[in-house]
Amino acid sequence: MSWNKASNLLFVESPAGVGWSYSNTTSDYNCGDASTARDMHVFMMNWYEKFPEFKSRELFLTGESYAGHYIPQLADVLLDHNAHSKGFKFNIKGVAIGNPLLRLDQDVPAIYEFFWSHGMISDEIGLTIMSDCDFDDYVSGTSHNMTNSCIEAITEANKIVGDYINNYDVILDVCYPTIVEQELRLRKMATKMSVGVDVCMTLERFFYLNLPEVQKALHANRTNLPYGWSMCSGVLNYSDTDSNINILPVLKRIIQNGIPVWVFSGDQDSVVPLLGSRTLIRELARDLNFEVTVPYGAWFHKQQ
Repeated sequence: MSWNKASNLLFVESPAGVGWSYSNTTSDYNCGDASTARDMHVFMMNWYEKFPEFKSRELFLTGESYAGHYIPQLADVLLDHNAHSKGFKFNIKGVAIGNPLLRLDQDVPAIYEFFWSHGMISDEIGLTIMSDCDFDDYVSGTSHNMTNSCIEAITEANKIVGDYINNYDVILDVCYPTIVEQELRLRKMATKMSVGVDVCMTLERFFYLNLPEVQKALHANRTNLPYGWSMCSGVLNYSDTDSNINILPVLKRIIQNGIPVWVFSGDQDSVVPLLGSRTLIRELARDLNFEVTVPYGAWFHKQQ
């Protein structure tokens, strides 16, 4: 049976200002984690009012990367709604987050441990970062207590990895923008396959979603926004400090409300690597007094 016979999938471009989403109020583009969760709560309430046949359906919230902030904080807001609502309650059945940003003091050093463990940087650089860098007080957008040797090692590591590695999947080839853009203009296609993956998908997607006929077919950009679609929004002024939020207490509250949480990681992602996530999840499990119920091993479903 096809998945779309068993469930419905709703993608939301959030916060307002990403993709083709927009606001008529300019101040809405000054936002952060809390306002994003509040706006999503309002959106979902209005969406259910427009499509009431879905109100009783099971709701699963999913996302990846920085959605390690978005999804748990949204779930927290929806659970708070349920606790105070005498009427409609969200039928939340699960949360799933992939390669999620959870806490910088673990997720950032995990990047360099990943580089080192995959032979992308030398022993000298990797071990210098591990021994000389104190990430315990790491916060985004603010200088913190780092030694000169640490700063030099991190700078060198970033330079070595550079533009020749696909940080989201380090075993893939990279896409060379100038060549691809020329091919797209001439032939409207520029597929470059690597390990079964089209590594130029990002550029192709940018080209495709800015075609007027595609926007018309998707009923997108009906307000004729003065800018094109892009992977990263140029209109948002998102809080620099919200990435510092520790998400573990939020996950703890969700779990204590009886909502299953699934954290999964692609093992070739160096942006938010498995190494940091597994350390943080182990810490969360200890805090909740959880014990391992299924031994670590290969995961089979229906003998596959």
